[in-house]
Amino acid sequence: MGFEEEWAQLRTEAATRQTSATRLNQAAAPGGGGGSPDFGSDPAKKKEAAGKLEGEVRTQTSTAAKTADEETTEATTAFSGWDTAAGLKTVATTWDTQVKNLLGRLSTEAHNLRVVRRNFLGQDFEVYSDFSPLLKPDPFSAPYGGVR
Repeated sequence: MGFEEEWAQLRTEAATRQTSATRLNQAAAPGGGGGSPDFGSDPAKKKEAAGKLEGEVRTQTSTAAKTADEETTEATTAFSGWDTAAGLKTVATTWDTQVKNLLGRLSTEAHNLRVVRRNFLGQDFEVYSDFSPLLKPDPFSAPYGGVR
């Protein structure tokens, strides 16, 4: 096989292996390329997630911690005088520290979601403001003397 034949064969193989996702010489599929049709940040979802972290998740975590504390206290009392009671006290102390850290982290994450939401909204407004000179003027606005 000569160079020209081998080159033609390799080009044919490459063309048949090419997927539509890698082609740059055509329009994107309806709704955009491979992902969602546009990049978006949903402020409502961030607000909802932050609320759930501070409300529902935090409440359920506190409730679970209290239940575990009560049951551990009962077990510690039942094993009073045994080495098991001392071990349970150590476990309870460690558990309380971990729960406190988790609740703090949940609060931090909720706060961070709110900050990110605010930053995205501010950035969106800034980009919109940058493009506002390009917007078509409203023919019915006051400078044009139109009446609505």
